[in-house]
Amino acid sequence: MKRTTGTNRRVVQTALDLEARMVVLEIISMTSLALALDTSENGNSEQARGIMALIVETVQQRCSEMGLSPEASHSAEHYAQQLLSTALLSLFPEGH
Repeated sequence: MKRTTGTNRRVVQTALDLEARMVVLEIISMTSLALALDTSENGNSEQARGIMALIVETVQQRCSEMGLSPEASHSAEHYAQQLLSTALLSLFPEGH
């Protein structure tokens, strides 16, 4: 029983560590995306959309390379699009 309890604690701790790392990675990625997408003094929404399309395409290719299920691939693509959309909206709130 001790071994199971210890294993469960490690699993819970690992899950908490992964969740905490995801929070940090989301913050870093949003900041990086905002900097990458805001490529000029006035901002260029077409260039930003091109970067966005390239990132989504790369996510799709990586999911394929990793042999992810269609559901997992869809989840990854949706998550990438959410992050990118949020970054674009923060840069171009007027819908340029």
